[in-house]
Amino acid sequence: MKLSKERLMIVLLVSFVSMLAEGIVFGDEHAVPEDLTELSIEELMEVEVTLTARKPRKLSHSAAAIFVITAEDIRRSGVTSIPDALRMAPGIQVCRIDSNKWAVTSRGFNSRYAAKLLVLMDGRTIYSPLFSGTFWEVQDTLLEDIKQIEVIRGPGASLWGANAVNGIINIITKSSEKTRGGLAFTGFGTEEQGFGGARYGDTLGEKGDYRIYVKYFDRDEAANANGDGTSDDWRMFRTGFRADQKLAEKNSFTLQGDIYSGKNDNRSVLPSVNPPYAEIYNEQDSRMSGGNILGRWQHIFSGTSDMTLQIYYDYTEKEEFRASWNGDLFDMDFQHHFALGRRQEMMWGLGYRYYQNDIRPSFIVTFDPPERKDHLFSAFIQDDITLVKERLWLTLGARFEHNDSTGFEFQPNVRILWMPYEKNTLWAAISRAVKTPSQVDDDIKFTGQIIPPNTPENQHLLPVAITFTGDRNILSEEIIALELGYRLHVADQLSFDTTAFYNVYDNLIATVPGLPEICLQPQYVSVPYVFTNIMKGEIRGVEIAANWNLSEQWRLKAAYTYFESDLRFKGNGVPEVTPLTKGVPPSHQFSLRSFTDLPWNLECDLWLRYADDIQEGEVDAYTTLDARLGWNPLKNLELSIVGQNLLEPQHPEFIEMFLFSEPTQVERCVYGKITWQF
Repeated sequence: MKLSKERLMIVLLVSFVSMLAEGIVFGDEHAVPEDLTELSIEELMEVEVTLTARKPRKLSHSAAAIFVITAEDIRRSGVTSIPDALRMAPGIQVCRIDSNKWAVTSRGFNSRYAAKLLVLMDGRTIYSPLFSGTFWEVQDTLLEDIKQIEVIRGPGASLWGANAVNGIINIITKSSEKTRGGLAFTGFGTEEQGFGGARYGDTLGEKGDYRIYVKYFDRDEAANANGDGTSDDWRMFRTGFRADQKLAEKNSFTLQGDIYSGKNDNRSVLPSVNPPYAEIYNEQDSRMSGGNILGRWQHIFSGTSDMTLQIYYDYTEKEEFRASWNGDLFDMDFQHHFALGRRQEMMWGLGYRYYQNDIRPSFIVTFDPPERKDHLFSAFIQDDITLVKERLWLTLGARFEHNDSTGFEFQPNVRILWMPYEKNTLWAAISRAVKTPSQVDDDIKFTGQIIPPNTPENQHLLPVAITFTGDRNILSEEIIALELGYRLHVADQLSFDTTAFYNVYDNLIATVPGLPEICLQPQYVSVPYVFTNIMKGEIRGVEIAANWNLSEQWRLKAAYTYFESDLRFKGNGVPEVTPLTKGVPPSHQFSLRSFTDLPWNLECDLWLRYADDIQEGEVDAYTTLDARLGWNPLKNLELSIVGQNLLEPQHPEFIEMFLFSEPTQVERCVYGKITWQF
């Protein structure tokens, strides 16, 4: 299964060229780019989403806490990364750790290694099986090609499988039919020191389209509390393609892929068992690279029956803490949707995933064994039942999985949706989901701290290494989630979407002290803190989103999240410092975005955000403001200037426990951008 980057590039290029060989027809005129005007409230409620049913469904008919970030939201926010775009969604906590790392979660348990949020791009899972989370620094695409980002808070495991515990994010790019013609952009600023990209699309044969793109950026280092640089600057290059072809009247095929390569710097103080028991390590040009290729075949049997077969391969290579790893992932997914009578829509599917990786250890990070292969088999079924036509629906679903760590897992789901009036939606859900053990949970040995013999009285003693150690007997973490939601659409100017949730967790992973052991060459005492299922608890909260079109020229979008948790050890366990106790999101989060269309083709956009204290008060509450001024002097030319974090020179957002670098702060920044479509 393992492929070199060079071989992967050949696979991508050969696959793409083979489609081009079928006959590219370059038209004389390119299609006009998609209209990027803001959706009305009525249109927003009619936006189709896919996460709740694995097929298009109106947002207003979705019995889930779902929020859609549109292409226009992304453009007018001025964000330069996918994690920063996710700040728009209620219930999602996004924290910048340093110049090239984020902590992103839904409804709690935040960390750079947050493991209860499933992330997909065009249906392809992009979380890492290494730790069941997402390395956000390597997940990217051309932001101008994103159609929408669907964000579900709450479990979606009955359709999408284990690890869809607290939420799901699906990043959906536009079809190549919608990106004919050319686009180029470039910009620079105080933190975004230089960035640019280009895309070109055209027709492919008589019934197809394609596009290719390239993207590059150079991001400046972050700053510490004193305003000094932290040597964590970041550079990344990415290229990819997508081709969509209608093979026949009832068949369509999509082929897409990406290749990326980047380098970042990090200055760390790594623990050492030799005097002085700490070592300053400057990681210069630490590499991160990889690629993927995906093929999707869709066939329509009739007006009420269709199927989809999707296959993809993903390769990742990364360096950190003087260790490196590479992983190969192969995934195959089949689903079939059909109507059963007039009142039922059935969907079922099968899946298989194979993952292998190879880890080169360091003193800080080792795995036993260093190589691992995992197989995952799955099946799901969902029945959407119309109880009262156009008024009341019931959804029953379940997923069955078998993994190599815990064996068989069952994840059911029941949802009901009631529309007493056309523009009022009330829904409720109860779900069970699990987070299955990852390779980190099972096999890691992570040296987190060295306690030196640093006084004359104990110089004869050995240094003590505090290590976090995996356990092969660990169980899946479990959640029972209760949700209640209400959507209200008031005329064509105002809409509200409110969700209350109550999650009950069991078998949560924390650490307990193990038996010390003496290690030789060099000599030191290792005190393991072993991962164990000894925590449980409850999390509850409320999430609110609102849209208000005050006029055709002025729109407001607001989001608010209230969150509280009660996590505790089962039995009489002695509490230890764990990612659980340090990863609690703020009790209150608030976001207000203003979009104003001014005369002379000017746009003025403001984004105010507030986050309460987090991490037991280690990170203080902060309020920040982003602003964007855009101008279209010509129809296909856009000039914009963006200011981010304008209210103060810098502020901290998160302190990661398992990083040895100095805590950093998010700095105020300004950048300019030019975008040309042709």
